Amino acid sequence: MSPQIWFVTGASNGMGLSMSEYLLAKGVIVIAAVRKPESMKEHQAKYGSDKLLVVKVDVQIQEDIDAAFKKAEETFGRIDVVHNNAGYSAVGEVEAMPMSDGKAMFETNFFGATRVSLAAIKFFREVNKPIGGRLIQASSIYGLVPGGVTGYYAASKYALEGITESLAAELDPAWNIKISLAVLGFFRTNFVKNHTYSVYEHPAYTNPELLGNVTRSVLAKLDPSIIRGDPDKLAKRLYELANLADPPLHVLLGHEGPAMLNPKLERDAAERKKYASWAEGLAFDE
Repeated sequence: MSPQIWFVTGASNGMGLSMSEYLLAKGVIVIAAVRKPESMKEHQAKYGSDKLLVVKVDVQIQEDIDAAFKKAEETFGRIDVVHNNAGYSAVGEVEAMPMSDGKAMFETNFFGATRVSLAAIKFFREVNKPIGGRLIQASSIYGLVPGGVTGYYAASKYALEGITESLAAELDPAWNIKISLAVLGFFRTNFVKNHTYSVYEHPAYTNPELLGNVTRSVLAKLDPSIIRGDPDKLAKRLYELANLADPPLHVLLGHEGPAMLNPKLERDAAERKKYASWAEGLAFDE
């Protein structure tokens, strides 16, 4: 497969912007789904409407998503890849995080991503000729290994992992729809450079050695250059992922993934072995 038409959510910020710029530079058609279309004005002028279609999409609004996919159908007739990238995070202990922020993260990172996923699958099955397409979910290592002071974000990504695995298991292979969870480590995008996230703290967490206080201190004086992940190289890798004939359901992207996940898997395996017998002896005596 050599995908030529990509639908990218969150295309004006973070990894979505890097992905869009990489694709456009390769001559790939991009449908940039953004909350503020004016944010893509310079790109629109540079690449023209035959290569870049900008559509207004807030992933919390079903009507926006429906209209964007309809516009894509009317303009290009098909979509090869949907890069489901919209999302955001805030920093703070679970106790510190306002519930409204937690709900908003779920509404974007989980429900918003799920709305786009469902629209993509329907489009791949009912519009594309030949039938099929690729869905790449922007997941996070925090969706496999919970990080400190990112509780709601991690929970939203855990939920995204669960529903994506369920979708992948349910699809008819005859539809030729391939789904991959791109489990990202840390990359030096403009989201990191511009510190575009809220930071909260709770008055009870006074110990300076607690993870929340250490994390907030690091973030306050963070030099983005210490984050080694190159978003342009990640964009290239995601493009390669979309071109695989048999892509993986999960792929770790960024060295932090294995470094964080492997110790957790080892701890989990040791714990399961220690308490393996606890799974037995719980049936009715009949």
